[in-house]
Amino acid sequence: MPGLGPPQISRRVAQRYLLADEQVVVSTRWHWAKLVRPAAVVLLGMFLTLWVAASVTDPAATGLALCVLAVVCAWAGWQVLEWRCEWFIATDRRLLKTYGLITQRVAMMPLVKVTDMSYDRTILGRMLGYGRFVMESAGQDQALSHIDYIPEPDEKYQAMCETIFGRDVRDPGEDEEAWDDEPDGPGPDRTGVRSRLAASTGEARRWEPVDRRELPRDWDWVDEEARGGRAATRRRVAVDPDPTPLR
Repeated sequence: MPGLGPPQISRRVAQRYLLADEQVVVSTRWHWAKLVRPAAVVLLGMFLTLWVAASVTDPAATGLALCVLAVVCAWAGWQVLEWRCEWFIATDRRLLKTYGLITQRVAMMPLVKVTDMSYDRTILGRMLGYGRFVMESAGQDQALSHIDYIPEPDEKYQAMCETIFGRDVRDPGEDEEAWDDEPDGPGPDRTGVRSRLAASTGEARRWEPVDRRELPRDWDWVDEEARGGRAATRRRVAVDPDPTPLR
């Protein structure tokens, strides 16, 4: 992908969470803009501490302000450590998000489950160079629904779209033989069958290999194009002439 170098990934993350035959498409930490808020809080705490020390003569008040500043600095340091442990990885099979400093967590979404991906860039994001991806997939972990603070978002968005939507990512559980036009080896004449009953009741259309001799004689035989990530082909299918649901 032009403008996007080879993905750089932590060796620890690669050894723990990636499979040997997975190809990494995008691998990144969050943009440094995620640390702007902790830095702003620390600067505000330092300003308030200096103001208290300069305007209040009571040592107890100054000591309390210093304790509050120490807590704020510790919180900001924790945010930096968590930022260094967080990774977003997109491979040719799935999306992963690793996060957590003490309790390490991994959120994962297969590519075949991604139905849509939105791309947002605010004014601050365009100025600092980060964006946000919004994944749409029913029933998936909410940790992967919004991927914010992505650096170099234009190149990464193109790479992810090419991987998710630009190639055949058929669900491994889908029956590959259901799309074959002819069976392998000798045997009875088998072909696909579509039931109008399933179509009339709103169910998903399914193709199943059947023996032509087992079908009723009044069924119609038509030609349809078979698709599914492959080039379009023609095949003979049987259609139920009576769409009335069975009772």
